[in-house]
Amino acid sequence: MILIVSFENNEHVEQVRAHLKTESVLVDVAWFPTRLSLNAELNDQSQSLRFLLPDGRPIRLEEVGAVWYRRIKAMDLDSRLTDNTARLFAWSECNEALLGVWYSMNCFWMNPPVADETSQRKILQLQTARQVGLSIPETLITNDPEAARHFIQSHEAGDVIRKAFRNIAEAPRATSVVQEKDLEVIDSVRYAPVTFQRYVPAALDLRITIVEDDIFAASISSEEAYRADYRPGLGSAEVKPYELPADVSEGLLRLMRALNLYYGAIDMRVTPDGEHVFLEVNPAGEYLFISERTGQPIPAAIAAALTRHDRA
Repeated sequence: MILIVSFENNEHVEQVRAHLKTESVLVDVAWFPTRLSLNAELNDQSQSLRFLLPDGRPIRLEEVGAVWYRRIKAMDLDSRLTDNTARLFAWSECNEALLGVWYSMNCFWMNPPVADETSQRKILQLQTARQVGLSIPETLITNDPEAARHFIQSHEAGDVIRKAFRNIAEAPRATSVVQEKDLEVIDSVRYAPVTFQRYVPAALDLRITIVEDDIFAASISSEEAYRADYRPGLGSAEVKPYELPADVSEGLLRLMRALNLYYGAIDMRVTPDGEHVFLEVNPAGEYLFISERTGQPIPAAIAAALTRHDRA
């Protein structure tokens, strides 16, 4: 059985499920604990881990051979818990129970929850990419205004970009080129660290989706207005399959193994001189905008990997 830990009405999940040749079940963390029941029974002779789904179906987790862990939602605590301390305690206990279940499931994970959590950290990504031989941008991550000012002023005007660690919906921050006016408010970095990087000029942006040992690379040609971040300009961008140099492919596979990832969506840039520069890896990155425009069979590759490990 394949367990998919994600959420309903997710087109990325549905396209993969359409390719699965074996039984699969979807579990949404948001169902827990109000609509999803957990029973973990252990004694000296045996153990049993079970979910009871909102529709009443029991799921024996011992029968799961592969888990696809992708973009979970927040747990939904009972609305009758109105006391803040009680809600905090309930959330902590629910989180501990679920993590205990995940960590005890001795099967294939795409991706293991611990790897999914740790590999999202940009400092670790850049450090690991450098260690496996990939080229990375010159980077400063700081909440020190003087260090930030020195980094910016040590480069030519327009040669530094700033970016957020994570682009949350409540406070979106686009990646952008640092302007002279930004120096007027540079002291605000004391409130939260900012990532500054030397701008990498792009002949092409690359989105590279890796599913175990399968590499699906695509080039993205954007308008000049989107030179710092291709994402807002995807509608007008040209997206095509791309052939990676062998040494870059090997470096990316080393990166994935070092981070213990079996799936990752990687952003790189190809400079006018032909250098391939690593920017980041998203362990749950979207891929349909690539597969639908290039024809690359990414959903089928994910389904095949899950099915292969489930049968194993």
